[in-house]
Amino acid sequence: MSEYQLTERLIALSVGDTWDEAKLEWGLEDVWRDDEPDTCLCGHFPIIEICLLRNARNRNTGIVGNCCVKKFTNLPSDLIFQAVKRIESDVERAINVETIHHAHEKGWINDWERKFYIDTWRKRKLSGAQHTRRVQINQKVLANIVRARNRAKG
Repeated sequence: MSEYQLTERLIALSVGDTWDEAKLEWGLEDVWRDDEPDTCLCGHFPIIEICLLRNARNRNTGIVGNCCVKKFTNLPSDLIFQAVKRIESDVERAINVETIHHAHEKGWINDWERKFYIDTWRKRKLSGAQHTRRVQINQKVLANIVRARNRAKG
């Protein structure tokens, strides 16, 4: 596992030719946990918290483990994985703001659902209707995480 290998491979997939330029081109496309481990661009195996990065300038993609994604200070993959683990074990729990924004950017939830969740994510006592809606949104997020994994497996 080599940080140098990760930066070298991402630069090769980028338009920019330095790490400082190249890392700004990459964004978080999808995240998922997988029972079948994959290999990170840095060479580390196994990774089970998998992040698909997409280059905004040339549309290239790369599979990177969640630990390596932390080298990109602006990518919230760790917080998204924490929220997904939380609702996998209890679908009634709340996801965090980073996951809400990611789900909205990906089109998994609509504007109304995003606003609803932002307004209620810190509430401990929800009405019956609010509770039902939170569970429905959480189920949508989980279903889309599974779809992302299945798309990546082709």
